[in-house]
Amino acid sequence: MSTSPSAPETPRSDDSSPSPTPVANPSFLRYVYNHNPFYVISAFLMIYAVRSGYGKLEIGSINTWIMMGVLATYTLLLSGIVVLIVRKGKVWEDARSILVLLQFLFFAVSVSADDLFNTSVSYAAGTGLLFGGFLFSALVSEAVLKGAGIRLALGYRIPYHVMLALFYFAPWWYAPEIHPRDPVVLEWSLLAFPALAAMLMLALIPAIRGGERYNADNGTPWPWPWFPGIGFGVFAAIVAFRSYALCMTFGPTGPIWRQSSSGLSINFDTIWGPYFLVPLALACLALLVEIGLVTRNKNLLRGVMLAAPALLILALLQTNGGVQHRFMLTVMHALGSPLWLTAWSLFGFYAVAWYRRIPLAGAGAVTMILLLSVVGPSTISGRTMTAPQPWLFAVVGSVLIVRGIVKRSSFACSMGAVVAVYGVWYVLPQTAFAGYRNTIGFHTLWLAWLAIGLTMRDEFANLIRAATALAIPISALAALVGSASAEIPLTWRVTYVGGFAIVSLVIARIWRDRWFFTAFSILLLFGLYGGAAVAFRSAATVVNRATLTASLWSLAALIIAFMISAHKANWLPMRVALPPQPKDDDPPSIAE
Repeated sequence: MSTSPSAPETPRSDDSSPSPTPVANPSFLRYVYNHNPFYVISAFLMIYAVRSGYGKLEIGSINTWIMMGVLATYTLLLSGIVVLIVRKGKVWEDARSILVLLQFLFFAVSVSADDLFNTSVSYAAGTGLLFGGFLFSALVSEAVLKGAGIRLALGYRIPYHVMLALFYFAPWWYAPEIHPRDPVVLEWSLLAFPALAAMLMLALIPAIRGGERYNADNGTPWPWPWFPGIGFGVFAAIVAFRSYALCMTFGPTGPIWRQSSSGLSINFDTIWGPYFLVPLALACLALLVEIGLVTRNKNLLRGVMLAAPALLILALLQTNGGVQHRFMLTVMHALGSPLWLTAWSLFGFYAVAWYRRIPLAGAGAVTMILLLSVVGPSTISGRTMTAPQPWLFAVVGSVLIVRGIVKRSSFACSMGAVVAVYGVWYVLPQTAFAGYRNTIGFHTLWLAWLAIGLTMRDEFANLIRAATALAIPISALAALVGSASAEIPLTWRVTYVGGFAIVSLVIARIWRDRWFFTAFSILLLFGLYGGAAVAFRSAATVVNRATLTASLWSLAALIIAFMISAHKANWLPMRVALPPQPKDDDPPSIAE
């Protein structure tokens, strides 16, 4: 946010002028001076004072009108201050804080009549209070905008007033005397409040797509989308508080205030759960996506894609109240668990973003599909996850492979192969090949990655090709000496290793790949070692052991010497930090 420009410094007449007296903690004092938090402190102290006094009074229209009158007077005072400091002083930093506070005060005024609608003798007074409160809030908002010279475009102004009306309309709509309804219907209506607010937030999309040009010359130093974006962000926070307050006041658990041994206390056991806010949070993410697309801010778009799975936390969080748990079970039996519904909502969010070619959206959609393979309509925690659905892995794997082929992306193809092979691996225990589950899964994935590494030429394909080459000697060693292969005849195991050696040599010759030449060399060493071991046992009966040992060490030294020569000839894929070798025609160094 921009602040008012500072006055130009007056040049000093000479360098010998005394410096100002140092102040303790100047950085802290400067921060307090620039941001001026005392407006916020004053407002919240006023709200606390009014609410604290109200909590000790009997519910009635006179007390509530007094409460509203105090808040309204304080709101008018702040409104006058914001107009004054903007018109006369251009102190936009403090004005921004006050504008945000005004929104919270409007919210406080709307809450002031909630308790009146729980009694049959005062709901009529509450209706008049809410109507007057809405007119007061709307007129003060327009007066502040007009007085401060702030121009708010119609695409933002209409949703602002509609959201403001929602705060005042809700208590009237949930009032049991005005709109008597079944307790179950009332609970579902309370759940719908944040969802309705989310739909109103989405009404900002046309204005956002107008970009900075639609909000130009707004009369403030604040650039779009910070203005009016911060104001609607505050509205989203207020909706969260309002939803909780409505459940406390109008939920089937009774009035918000209850008598205890220590006096009046608040009843916190309500149907409200953090998952109530998932639609609202998803709408806010959708608005951020629109802002990122309009401004072409790739960092913002990536941040939204990475932050979206946090909505799953809202779906998992639960309170300790029995009322909240009971209603969550009602939602689960009627629609599905909050976690399951949130996962499907995020999949739709990512799918639309993927269609609009937003970075990381495809990965998000795939992640949600994989999550849905273990999250079902009855999943409310990690202990209630369902068995994976193999068909989902097949679908996701196929989509990733096709997309990877179209985009020539070895990474997408490789991940698709992993997902699809996992689906096969999960199904194998239900077939006659259950005993070969790991073997089939490994070799199927190895063949898929081998095909990807040999047919594609990006950096990840090179990594995949190296991984498949290095997997050859590892699998060969496991086949020869592994405990799991001990029951397999030796002839079969030797044939298996020999087949891998032939494949490595063919790939190394045709594709001229040094990784597979290295794999072939390692397999050749395995063969030489195995042959030497057999020969050693046979010769030990004829020649003494010391002679054989010295001969084998000589052979090992010869192999090491050959590997060094192969490195110098660039036959090996690995590079080691060895000093460069001088050529034959290079002059000798000084040390020589």
